[in-house]
Amino acid sequence: MEAWAEARRALLEAGWDLTALDRPLAWPSEGRPTRGKVRGTLYGVAIGDALGAPNEGRRPGPGRVEKLQPHSGLPAGTVTDDTALTLALAETQLDRGGLDLTVLACRFVDRGWCMVGGGRATREALARLAEGTPWWAAGTPSAGNGAAMRAAPLGLFLEDPAEVRRAALLQSLPTHRDRSAAAGAMVNALLVGALARGAAPDPGRLLPWLREAISGFEVPLESRLRRGWRTTLADALAELPAYLGDPARAFRRFGLGAFVLETLPSALALFFAHPDEPEAALSTAAGAGFDADTLASLVGGWLGAHLGDRRLRSNTPSDWWEVSAKREIERVSRLAF
Repeated sequence: MEAWAEARRALLEAGWDLTALDRPLAWPSEGRPTRGKVRGTLYGVAIGDALGAPNEGRRPGPGRVEKLQPHSGLPAGTVTDDTALTLALAETQLDRGGLDLTVLACRFVDRGWCMVGGGRATREALARLAEGTPWWAAGTPSAGNGAAMRAAPLGLFLEDPAEVRRAALLQSLPTHRDRSAAAGAMVNALLVGALARGAAPDPGRLLPWLREAISGFEVPLESRLRRGWRTTLADALAELPAYLGDPARAFRRFGLGAFVLETLPSALALFFAHPDEPEAALSTAAGAGFDADTLASLVGGWLGAHLGDRRLRSNTPSDWWEVSAKREIERVSRLAF
């Protein structure tokens, strides 16, 4: 992959240790993603995003969300940057027959002019891309969740999990030049890929697999210490089993903000508590407050990858499916098959 060689040189010159990404990696299941799993994943991302958007930035505790609501002066069902950038990544992979990072960066910039939401790190990086900064150098040194939230298509459309891991890093660099941000993208993409290939939502098997996939890639930094604990996403994944079965407790422990070490563990705890109850999981995520749209979009993507579109639809309210990205999702699904 030419993009990987290009980025690898730049990252090695910057002092990054990439040897952890050279380890072999195999899927925990042997199936293949179906059109139903693709549609389920993308609709899950969009539904969670649109449900959670009205509660973004609010303090925790608004309760469960039962229906789509208007937000940002826009109609109910409007998606935010979480879905917009996810679809930009999916469309680039399918239109270009692979991950063309130059095209992806251009599409990110194009989306940026009209997308709803977007964290400061992403907005700053998109401005640099628009000014001509190369995609591998434009990213903000931020451990926000912006790179992770959009990575689901990599797990759907790339066959080799080791390639998924590298591609997750590559697609992170245009906006987030940070190892934990990229590790979050790896976790999202790999979990989507495993579930879409038929892996059971078993945290006893999947959490160690995900932790091993990113182990050794991140760099613990004293400045990242939060509440006196955990300095990498791999550390958080190691601690997470103690909080499975009690998402509210996990939310208090890990947090609900836009820091990737908060969002990913909290989203995983909620997904593994309700893998076959999408309405309960998405209602809880969307009502969690703080970065509720990203929390819910991550959970929605995993639910869709696990259940597929038919089971997801039959276990959620029909009006949830009236999201603003509906036509794009259907186009991507047709391109994929």
